[in-house]
Amino acid sequence: MNSLRLLSRNVHNVARMNVQARSFQSSARFLNGQVNDASDETFQKLISVKETVIVDFHADWCRPCHMLDPIIRDAVKSTSGTTLVRVDVDECPQTAAKYSIASIPAVFALKNGDIAGKFVGALPKNAVKEFVESHANKA
Repeated sequence: MNSLRLLSRNVHNVARMNVQARSFQSSARFLNGQVNDASDETFQKLISVKETVIVDFHADWCRPCHMLDPIIRDAVKSTSGTTLVRVDVDECPQTAAKYSIASIPAVFALKNGDIAGKFVGALPKNAVKEFVESHANKA
């Protein structure tokens, strides 16, 4: 690995750690509409919120994951009663194994920690929006 790629990866990891550290300073149990990057250590805390959690299992090298990312972010931000947790399968192998992730992108809807729905692959914008809305907690 050349030194520029190594430096870039290290900067990315440090930035993720800073974001994760800041996201746990609040004691709020609602993360409505937020996007959170999870690690194996923080995943359980992130999914233990009261609203529906949409979990996006992805990887940096996965092109369909890059196509799905802005679509799922927009769907979650525009739907009340949901939050998005992103899990990089390369950096979180225990969490990926727990949910038997064999193909990515894989998206799960979790309610009270239980799987309420899922899909695998990059879907069109309207299908992703429909998936998120159908699993959102309605006020």
